[in-house]
Amino acid sequence: MLKELTTKFLVLIFLFGMITSSALALEVSAFKPEEDGEATITFCKTLEIQNVSLDKSSVVQTVVFEKDDGEFENIAILNKNFANHLISCFEGVCDKRTTCKTSLYSLMSAKKIEDKDLVVAKVSFDRDISAIFLVSTFQKKNKKFYRIKAPQDLKFLNNKYKKNFRNWLIKETKNLL
Repeated sequence: MLKELTTKFLVLIFLFGMITSSALALEVSAFKPEEDGEATITFCKTLEIQNVSLDKSSVVQTVVFEKDDGEFENIAILNKNFANHLISCFEGVCDKRTTCKTSLYSLMSAKKIEDKDLVVAKVSFDRDISAIFLVSTFQKKNKKFYRIKAPQDLKFLNNKYKKNFRNWLIKETKNLL
């Protein structure tokens, strides 16, 4: 009887994990192909990533985010299922959501740059995409201000979401500055 209850409990935990992992997934609300083969993808009407392309030259198709200033990879996909979903969008079979939950974010890492008031913060959006933000400070009239630089192709579409994200990121990295 104990073995049967343990098995049922483990199945219940597995099912709960499957349900919550799909509920937290970053959802595509718009996919706009461009003439040059790239696309602009909107997630939950809050985030937008421009200049996304599909590399078909290798054995496995790969979603490619344009490098900032031609050399820094500041946006990355964190899980294979999400990558496959984006690949299907490029192939014209995209499940778009008009209503979805606001994407959650979490700090993956934060590192202070030596000799500068600068922190490099890697943030995960719903464990599907990571983006690198630069957080810095400057003084003006004896008051400390914070500046956040996002990857060049990542745009916040919702001002409230952007403000909440900014406040959260400053709070998370403030002790390193």
